[in-house]
Amino acid sequence: MIDSHTFLAIVKRPRLWATAVGAVFAFARAGWWRRAPFLPVPDDELIRWRTATAYGSDDADLVTADVVSYLEWRQRFAQGQTRGG
Repeated sequence: MIDSHTFLAIVKRPRLWATAVGAVFAFARAGWWRRAPFLPVPDDELIRWRTATAYGSDDADLVTADVVSYLEWRQRFAQGQTRGG
């Protein structure tokens, strides 16, 4: 899960809000709406794997700048711009 610093970094960037919501649903467990708490909570195994591939350890803390960069990339990719800038 993200910490309050990362959450605030996203809140300060309204242009990324829709992208962040899309990312929440992309990382949610399959069939999340069928199980309590009926929220699109990220799949623990997927988050551990993504963290391990990004940081070399599945228990590493997410870096705020990396989360923001990922959301910016995701937004560019959705718009058909695969390169930065």
